[in-house]
Amino acid sequence: MPRMDGVATPVEARHRALLEALPDLLLRLGADGTYLELGGDLSRLANPPELVVGANVHDLLPADVAESLMEGVAAALSSDELATVNYRLQTHLGDLRDFELRIAPAAPGEVLAIVRDVTDLHDAIREVRESRARIVAAGDAERRRIERNLHDGAQQRLVAVSLHLHLIRQRLEGRPEAVPELLDAAQSELALALEEIRELVRGLHPRILTDHGLARAIRMLAERSLLPIEIAALPEERLGPSVEAAAYYVIAEALANAAKHAQAGLITVGVEALATHTVVEVADDGVGGADPSGTGLQGLADRVAALGGSFAVSSVPGAGTAVRAELPA
Repeated sequence: MPRMDGVATPVEARHRALLEALPDLLLRLGADGTYLELGGDLSRLANPPELVVGANVHDLLPADVAESLMEGVAAALSSDELATVNYRLQTHLGDLRDFELRIAPAAPGEVLAIVRDVTDLHDAIREVRESRARIVAAGDAERRRIERNLHDGAQQRLVAVSLHLHLIRQRLEGRPEAVPELLDAAQSELALALEEIRELVRGLHPRILTDHGLARAIRMLAERSLLPIEIAALPEERLGPSVEAAAYYVIAEALANAAKHAQAGLITVGVEALATHTVVEVADDGVGGADPSGTGLQGLADRVAALGGSFAVSSVPGAGTAVRAELPA
C-alpha cells in the first residue's frame, strides 16, 4: 500500500522505474475499458497521457479500434489466457503506426496489456513479399525470353538442319553430286545454332565467371565496354559462387545502364572483399537522375536482398550515378 504521506515506498519506486523503462507501452485496464494505469513508452498512446487515466477506451479511441480492444479484454478475462489484438492507429504525436496488443488477465475485472509497435516489422514483411513477387515475375519473364530465343533462333536452325539431312538422303538416291552443297549448308546452320545456344547460356551465367572468377569476368566486361572504365579494386581470390554472381550482375547492369542513359565520360568500378562482407561500387560521371525503382535497378536490389545484403543508388541530376551493394561473405 502507498504511504499516507504520499511518498512512494521502495517497492513502489522500483515498480514505477520498471514501468518507465519498458520499451513498449503498458496499460492496466478495467473490464469496462477504463484506463487504470499507464507505463512504458507513452508516445504510443492515441491521446496525451494526462487525458488517459480514468477515461474509457470508447471515449478515446476510434470505434473499430475500441471494439477490437474490448473483444480482446473480454476474451482474456473469460478464458483466463492471453489474448492478442492488432490494429492501426494514429498516435497523439501524429504518427500512423501498426500495433500489437497482448492482453493478459491480472486481477478480477482487470487486465494488463502490452502495446508493441510492429510497424517496422510489417513494413519489412511487406517488402519481402513484394520482393519475392518481383523475383518470381522476373524469373517468369526470363523463362519466356529464353523460350522465345530458342524458338526463333536455335530451334529454327535445327529444323533447317533436319530438312537438309532429309534432302541429303533423297539426293543420295537420285543426285549424289548435290550432296556436298547440302552438307555444307547443314553444317553452317548447325554451327550457327550452336553459337546461338552458347550466347544464350552465356547470358544466363558467363562461363568466364564460373571458370576464372569475378576479377577476370569484370575485366572482360571492361574490355567490351563502349565507355572508358577505371577499375579501382578487384579481389584476386575467389569468392562464394552466389556472391560472385550477384556482384557480377550488379556491375554488368550498372555498366549497361550507364552506356544507355548516363552520357558518361568515365565509369569507375570497385570490388572489395572484407572479412564479413563484399562491397561492390560502380560510379559514373554522367547526367544522373536514375530511377532506383526502375526495372533494372529494382531487380538488382532484389537479387542483393535475397542474399541478405544491402543495395543503394545515389543519382543526383547533373552529378552522375553511384551504385553500391554490400553482400554478406
